[in-house]
Amino acid sequence: MERVAAWRAALVSGGARPGGRPWRVAPLDVLFAAVLGVLAALGSASALTERGLRLDAAGCALVGVAAAGLVARRAWPLAALAVTFAATIAFLARGHPYAPVLELTSVAVYSAAAWRPERVSAAALAAVTAAYLSFSSWTGAPDAPEMGVPALAALWLVAPWTAGVAVRAYRRVRTRAAEAERLGHVQEERLRMAREVHDIVGHSLAVINMQAGVALHVLHRRPERAEQSLQAMRELSAQALEELRVALRSLPGTLPGTLPGTLPGTLPGTGLAPVPGLDRVPEIVEAVRRGGLPVDLVVEGTRRRVPAAVDLAGYRIVQESLTNVVRHAGAARAKVRVAYGPETVSVTVTDDGTGGLGHDGDRQGSGHGLPGMRERAASVGGTLEAGPGPGGGFRVLAVLPRDPRPAGDRI
Repeated sequence: MERVAAWRAALVSGGARPGGRPWRVAPLDVLFAAVLGVLAALGSASALTERGLRLDAAGCALVGVAAAGLVARRAWPLAALAVTFAATIAFLARGHPYAPVLELTSVAVYSAAAWRPERVSAAALAAVTAAYLSFSSWTGAPDAPEMGVPALAALWLVAPWTAGVAVRAYRRVRTRAAEAERLGHVQEERLRMAREVHDIVGHSLAVINMQAGVALHVLHRRPERAEQSLQAMRELSAQALEELRVALRSLPGTLPGTLPGTLPGTLPGTGLAPVPGLDRVPEIVEAVRRGGLPVDLVVEGTRRRVPAAVDLAGYRIVQESLTNVVRHAGAARAKVRVAYGPETVSVTVTDDGTGGLGHDGDRQGSGHGLPGMRERAASVGGTLEAGPGPGGGFRVLAVLPRDPRPAGDRI
């Protein structure tokens, strides 16, 4: 398939310069020039036949030269215009009819305007128009159409140049729009990565900080408990590094291989842990528990296979919610509930703390946690509610569809 695509691209464009103009003659340009040449020759022969004359060999040769110039109309448009126009003037100088052969120069003028900058093509148009008017004045243009020489010049020279300029402008606008779209995708990807890094680093540092506090508190009285906290910190930091490697693996220059403490279940041949999902929520809960905060985990319904985007969104929402509980809630207990329904997956994180909402709708001091979670839920077509719980404390409820399309796209 790749060879077919490459062959088609070469057939149509002949390979392109950075500005879009082909480096070499494309096969379709050769075919196009041949067809126009045949039509011009047949039209000229028909017009001469009406006068009782025949198209001689010299006339056929000039039509062929004019058509041959169009072969390079995209690769070297100015050279193509020069050859085609010179052959056309020579053809007319022999007293042959105007109309059929003029189409060849019109195509050459259009191509120069479409593939060269406006100032360059305008200068070429001015030179060609001046040469044609001088030729007509010198010969008297006995065979010119009744519309007159100036009107004819406007028709077969200025009109195609205007069309070529318009096509070039449209192509430029389309290129800019494509570039803007590409930059928009790049920006979206940067925001996604920034959100991933925020969630990974924020959660890991919060739990590590909690574990460090526990270790310092029991260091002299219960050394074995301090050792457990240090071991948990080591495992959590290794996990965070592995998740960062997964999140950033699409960046150029990512180093291959694994980090010390690589988690089991790495992707074959990459040394990278798979993208986390709801099946790893127990790991988050256990890490927080080992830091000293009791967390209950309830899973309702039969675990169903969900798209990776939904799986990751649910995991990150639980991770960020527990991070906020650890850092800001002052809670004595938390609860995580994951419920699998026939069409949705709901994630609920509650606590009995006293942390409130800041002026930006987030928990006091948490910065961008809740807005980021709302963006995650919305990115897969879900919703997220956050606020005081019915019985006090704080509650985060996310409802994610198993079908990650935006709500407006569902039938």
